[in-house]
Amino acid sequence: MAINYYEKGNAAVIVLNRPNYLNTLTFDMVEEIDKILDAISINEKINFVIFTGKGDKAFCAGGDVKSFYEEKFSESNKLRRNFFYNEYKLNYKINTFSKPIISLIHGICMGGGVGLAMHKNIVVVSENVTFAMPETAIGLFPDVGAGKILTELEGNIGIYLALTGKRVKTPDLLSLGLANMCVKREKFNDLEKELYLAKNSNDILKIIDRYSVNLEPTNFTDLIAEISECFKFDSIEEIIDAVKSNNSDWAKEALASINKMSPTSLKITLRQLSLAKNMSLAEDLVMEYRLSQGCMRGHDFYEGVRAVLIDKDHNPNWNPDSLEKVNNEIVLDHFKSLGENDLKFD
Repeated sequence: MAINYYEKGNAAVIVLNRPNYLNTLTFDMVEEIDKILDAISINEKINFVIFTGKGDKAFCAGGDVKSFYEEKFSESNKLRRNFFYNEYKLNYKINTFSKPIISLIHGICMGGGVGLAMHKNIVVVSENVTFAMPETAIGLFPDVGAGKILTELEGNIGIYLALTGKRVKTPDLLSLGLANMCVKREKFNDLEKELYLAKNSNDILKIIDRYSVNLEPTNFTDLIAEISECFKFDSIEEIIDAVKSNNSDWAKEALASINKMSPTSLKITLRQLSLAKNMSLAEDLVMEYRLSQGCMRGHDFYEGVRAVLIDKDHNPNWNPDSLEKVNNEIVLDHFKSLGENDLKFD
């Protein structure tokens, strides 16, 4: 089973169980989690939910996008249309869920994993977590409600993370507020067992606090103001010019990353985050669903998946192949209403 589910004491535990695939989310997994949460919401014996991932490598490395790529070569559009639809509705359900949800995160947490783990306020990370929203590298954009998650970060750090796909480790997740507490991986099982007896959020937080450890901060937080200054502009071109003018190591790394990304993805992502600042999560997810279908209609998603996940040559042929060729019409087309096919919440 790709999802393990069990109930212990006052807790319902949902385990992502595809460790050989870094617990990437399939269509069936999204549907199953959704049904489980519906059942939990009316189960008076359950006080809270725990999300965790099987294995030592990943909580969840994202969605199983290879399956979307394969569907392109069939006559079906069912998966590409419905996966995003159901996943985004699940993200909203998690955010608005009536009972506390605790995410116990170890290893990789990217893309769809972020959507599962970070829409509630009890996010526990091990000492060895790698967070990223690397979608611009495969012709997509930071989705699963990341428009809200990233724009709520200090300064323009969210824009920096979105455009570069920068990988962030545990100490920086804590300093940025993307995680609440750190518990050593070796203590996860003990923590989970003690949580079974918790009755409410206060109990939960007290228990986690007893297991939590402090980590030495990195120099990343010292760079927030400098990074924000470079990523404050309204166009990718201006951001690139600002990054180029900064001769620091982080800027060189950021520029190298940006230059590898889909030009179309960079432009739609910057507009997405600009709009998301003034949106509710529901509004952001409606926008993101429109963007997802725009990407499914286009070229770069399939080329990005081919280059990164299929052939693994990491040499995508983007089309358009430069920022100057991505005109405003191309960008705005991704944001158009889908009419009756727009994302709707029950």
